[in-house]
Amino acid sequence: MTDFDLDEPLSCEVVAETVGARRSLIVRLARQGLIETLESGADEPLLPRRAVVQLRRMQRLRRDLRVNFTGAAIILDLVGRIEELNRQLAETSGRYK
Repeated sequence: MTDFDLDEPLSCEVVAETVGARRSLIVRLARQGLIETLESGADEPLLPRRAVVQLRRMQRLRRDLRVNFTGAAIILDLVGRIEELNRQLAETSGRYK
């Protein structure tokens, strides 16, 4: 295990405190599928540590571009897909040089 495990499960309370948001907002975003969750048998979802990064990006998009959380989640998903396609393209073009 690394010093900083992005899959480490965190409670909604810890995530909320870390990003400066209300716990109820974090729970709502998780239940709506707008942030990544981990499987748990608890009433409240657990979130991977990487959700903190995701939420901070969403907060910046809301602040800078004035998009809602749904729009921010879509933007982040599309950016992730573009980054993955660029990685695949770089790998493919590297094979033919």
